[in-house]
Formats: sequence, C-alpha cells, structure tokens
Amino acid sequence: MRIALRLPRRTWIVLTLAVAALVASLVLYMHLPNVHGDQSLYDRYAWAFWAGHPPLRSLPAEYPLLALVPVSLTILPPLPDFVSVFAVWMLALLVGVVLAVARRESPKVAEVLVVTVAVGAWGTVLGRYDLVPAAVTLAALWAARDRRFGLAYALLAAGALLKLYPALLVPVVAIEHCRALGHHPLRGRPPRAVLAGVGLFCLLTAAGFAVAFLLDPAGWLGPFTYNARRPLQVESLPATLLWLSGFVGFPVGPDKSFGSDNLVGQLAAPIGLVADATLVAGLAWVYVTQARGRMRVAAAFAACLLVVICAGRVLSPQYLIWVLPFVAIVLRRHDPLWLAICALTLIVFPFGYLQLHPGPPGHLANYPGFLLGLIALRNAALVVATARFLAATSTMATAAAT
Repeated sequence: MRIALRLPRRTWIVLTLAVAALVASLVLYMHLPNVHGDQSLYDRYAWAFWAGHPPLRSLPAEYPLLALVPVSLTILPPLPDFVSVFAVWMLALLVGVVLAVARRESPKVAEVLVVTVAVGAWGTVLGRYDLVPAAVTLAALWAARDRRFGLAYALLAAGALLKLYPALLVPVVAIEHCRALGHHPLRGRPPRAVLAGVGLFCLLTAAGFAVAFLLDPAGWLGPFTYNARRPLQVESLPATLLWLSGFVGFPVGPDKSFGSDNLVGQLAAPIGLVADATLVAGLAWVYVTQARGRMRVAAAFAACLLVVICAGRVLSPQYLIWVLPFVAIVLRRHDPLWLAICALTLIVFPFGYLQLHPGPPGHLANYPGFLLGLIALRNAALVVATARFLAATSTMATAAAT
C-alpha cells in the first residue's frame, strides 16, 4: 500500500473520477429494466451449479469451467441485488488492476488504462466478467517479462478456462521463452524448456476440461459448440461488411439468438469464411513478426487480441476490456484515435442499444440506421488503429534492436 500511496495526486484524481463514472453506470444504467441480462445469466448459472438438483453438475452453456468462479460472485454474498454485488466485485478488481499497472508500468499508463476503460467499457466492465481473464492475461505478460515462464503458461491456462481467447497467446509466450534462452524461434526444434511450458499449458487446460466432462458429460464442450454456431454479431466487422452488402442488392436481415443481436444474409457464409482466414493469417503474421525480433512481447499480446477483435464473428462491447491494458502499456499515452474508439463504443453501447425497437421480421427496421452507421464508423476506426498499431510497434522493435 505504501507504493500505491506514492502515486501522483493527478493519478488518484483520475482514478477517483473514473470510479465515480462507473458507479454512475451502476446507479443510472445497470438497474434499468431489462438491461442486466448477463448478470441475470451469471446468477442463474451460479445457483444452478451450487444449488441445483443435483448440485455441482450444471455448467455454463457457453463458458469454460473456471468461469464458475467469477459468475459465482453474483451470490457472494447472496443478496437480492445481485447486480450491485457483482458490480462491487468487478470495481474492486479494476482498482486493483489499475494500482498494479501503476506499480509495474507507470502512473501515466494506469491513467490511460482507467480512462479508456471508464469510457469504452462504461456499460460493461461492472456487468461482465471479462475483466477477470483480462487481469489473468496481464499477469501472464508480467510473468513472461520477468522470465517466470512456468507461471506465464499456467496463467494462460487459467485464462483459457475462464474464456477461450487467452489460448491464442501461448505462442507469444513460447516465442519470448525461446528468445530468453538464446534460441531463434524460427530455427530448429524449440528447447525442451519451451516444449515443457507448452505441455504444462496443454496439461492444465486438458485437466480443466476433463473435470468439466466428469461434472457434465453432456455439456463439457459447450464453449466450443456454442460459439461455433453463432451467426455474425451485429457489432463485428464481418457484420458491418454484411450490412454494407445490403446497399448493393444482397438481402440482409436481423437475427436475435445466442443472447445477442446478429445479422444474417446471403453473403454471411462467405464473409464469415474470409474473416476466419483473416484471423488465422493475422495471428500467423504477429507470431512470425515477433519471432523475427520485430515485435516485443507486450506489443505481441496486444496485436493478437486486436486481430481477434477485428476478425472475429462476434465483437461484444466488453471485448475492448481484453485489449485496453496492453494498448495502454505499449502506447503509454492518451491516443486520440483510441479515445474516439472508446467514445464511439460508449455511444453504441449502451446508449444506441437503448434505441432498438421491434421491426418487421426479416427486415432491418428494428436497427436504427444511425446505430449501424456508428458501429461501422467505430469498426473502421478500430481497423485503422490496429493497422497503425501493428506498423508502429514492429517499427519500434526494429529500431530498438538496431
């Protein structure tokens, strides 16, 4: 705590204002009727697992095993207002993460992080558990930079058992591990220590799914099957491309399923396939760039997550929480483009979503044109920010190496 108290007064003021803004989201938004769907879902999952018939058997339909830890915070303590209970836990975690960033990085980086989170995740950071895997992946980055690679692999396994996406960061840690051992990642067989670390990740992750199988043989693969069946979520970049295809004559319509607003249409399948190929190619580019020494480990973490967000079939507003800590660490300053992305995300969710209204089946009348236009503008800014980020970080790494 003495280290935390040494923070500049400005940092404490920024943190206090951000906390106040998020408390306002809890009071003014999260208790509105029909807006706390995720917390209600978490509450049901928690009670079904701990107090079901029989208990300890019902797993979340779309989340891995360890997701039971954060979703159970809705019933700890078991008060009627589970929305506030969960929000208080997430707010405490956010403050802890910000103070840790101030200690490990700098007070300025902590300020950048808390401002972007308070703006871009105003409606989600206290109502979703995405801050938990984000904190775990952040700890994995710090472990890798400290050359504590066993801990880094274990943390990524925990992250993958919370939400699957941290598994995509394992190659980043393995490449950094190779380089720490003096081995070129693209030449020859990786050292045994690296293979052992990747094996540790696989073992821990497999053990988590094995436990899930023993608890719920019918639903243990839910995180994979649920997400594989999802259509293009309305905020994703592929959905924006599908929406734009409607202006040149291809039919596009809304779809409400899997707990989200989605778009379907004639070009949905080919656009989805292109998005999947882009995801694979983008991740491969990041891995190779890092392996060649042209991208540092923190930038590689951020780059992988940006590729996932841009190319994924789903872009829920809380996904920004995954990447904002790493963007803050790499950029280390307030960036106007990222502030614009966060502001546009705030306008889209929750405020734009509050304007949704029923429309004729199969038509986009229930999506106001301004909302889809704002989503397209935000996604365009996100693509520009990602391209600029990838180019800048690889250039900085090359300059530092020379």
